[in-house]
Amino acid sequence: MKEYVVYRHGWNADNQNPQAGLPEKMPVARLEANDPDDACRRARAQVTLHDNQYLSAEPADEVDARENNLNLRAETL
Repeated sequence: MKEYVVYRHGWNADNQNPQAGLPEKMPVARLEANDPDDACRRARAQVTLHDNQYLSAEPADEVDARENNLNLRAETL
């Protein structure tokens, strides 16, 4: 299994209010799963979703690299 970051997309005043400065895409879980779909399924047990919201998942190593401004591409000689 691989670690994933799960994001909730879509605004709702109950859990992701733009008035409070919360983004339209917000990380809501970090968990082990077999693939992105599995990560979203597992997160649904922990995360509140309203009709106008959905989940997506990305590999945690890619998210961490992007958030830390790491360039993980191989060097060319």
